Amino acid sequence: MTSLRKAAAFAAVCALTPSAVGAAELSGANAFACGAPNTYQHSVAKSTGSRYVRGQRISHAGGVNPQFSSMVKLRMVYDHGDFIETEHCGGTAISSRWVVTAAHCVQGPDGDDSKWSRIEITAGDQNLEGATTISRVAQDVVCHAGFDYSYLSNDIALIRLDEPLPSEIRPAKLDAYRRPSVTAGGIAVAAGWPVTGSKAGQKTLQAIPLAIKKVEWPGYITATSPSGGIDGVCRGESGGPIVGVSGGQRQLAGVLSGIETGTENAAGEPCMKAGYEMYFTPIAAYREWIDEVRTICDRSPDSCRGKGTPGFFVADYSRSQSKAQHAAALSSEFGSDFISFQPAHSRN
Repeated sequence: MTSLRKAAAFAAVCALTPSAVGAAELSGANAFACGAPNTYQHSVAKSTGSRYVRGQRISHAGGVNPQFSSMVKLRMVYDHGDFIETEHCGGTAISSRWVVTAAHCVQGPDGDDSKWSRIEITAGDQNLEGATTISRVAQDVVCHAGFDYSYLSNDIALIRLDEPLPSEIRPAKLDAYRRPSVTAGGIAVAAGWPVTGSKAGQKTLQAIPLAIKKVEWPGYITATSPSGGIDGVCRGESGGPIVGVSGGQRQLAGVLSGIETGTENAAGEPCMKAGYEMYFTPIAAYREWIDEVRTICDRSPDSCRGKGTPGFFVADYSRSQSKAQHAAALSSEFGSDFISFQPAHSRN
């Protein structure tokens, strides 16, 4: 997977914005508000089953996959007035109000001023058209300040929901900082609603065991089909979970960031190469970031709203310095855990 290698040892520092102390705190946490003020209110949609109604208690537990009860579907809606575009991703509820996903799902390349109008979240049923589905809308979206769209480094984001999820949807237990629940040579389980790949169009959540090839720091969890087949998650399922086991408990180990390049068949369909690799951003590398951002945003919600500017830099690194020199310096610091510079892998 030479296409994935990149140094992820950024000392990312957000540019301070005019917004007050909370925004400064967010900047100091290597994060920025990558969302937009929420002006959209969701409404009842009978075609997709029972919806959450404020003040009413409805049971939503019956339709979920018991292994992935915290799994949610993200739908980024781009309303251009005369037409609407949508993009699809996955996510995992980590509390009643917070979802973790991939940053590239919610933040485009530098200079790309296209922005989703809203993010719709579906939860509560493993069938997207099931009777117990519920909907939410993103209230706030926060990305890691060191996120690089070209290389997909620091590819992690948090979404704060407009309404809490019901208690029947139990949040995922997260890996502890630097203590991943997956190991090279082991088996983990990923899940998603296929948009592309061999199972494209499935409305029911698909869970798939994956063989872990590498767990790198800083870097990615690399996984593949245990049988060497074309089984796995694919484009459109970014941000979705891979789950390991630690101390007998299932834990969220990572969020899908991308897939190996060159997996397309003659028809251009991705994920058709036997034994293709999937790359997950490890929760264990960002657990402290997740906890700090949630604390800041829960304490000072206004600091996490609106569109921020991720003005970050690489510490002790002159732009005139060669990548090879920088790589050597980082390799000296991180040793065998170092991830070297290479072009990006395929985004989902």
